[in-house]
Amino acid sequence: MNHKRLIRIILSLLVVTMVACSGLSQKPAETTKPEGPPMTVKGKIEFMDRLGGYFVHAFEPGGEFFIMNQDPKVLEDLMKSGKTLTIEGRLDLTRGAEYMFIEKIDGQPYRGK
Repeated sequence: MNHKRLIRIILSLLVVTMVACSGLSQKPAETTKPEGPPMTVKGKIEFMDRLGGYFVHAFEPGGEFFIMNQDPKVLEDLMKSGKTLTIEGRLDLTRGAEYMFIEKIDGQPYRGK
């Protein structure tokens, strides 16, 4: 009787492990383009690790916008240039009004990751 109980426990643990592992191995959902309102800002690209990386320090309208689709290679070059840029994108209102998906920078298409 002890052997049957031991086998049931082992099988139960095996099933639980298989279910848990299948959930962990699934690919996370791809980042999609938000359906939030369009936004055009003029500002500079800046970086702060504590804030999650690159963000837009906007002058018109004022404020900071966290970039959701960051491409470090492109943003690093823009940050080093120090230029004031015209940035078009959409706000991600599911996270908050200060999160932005960039679509264009100075009229050029931008494809972040």
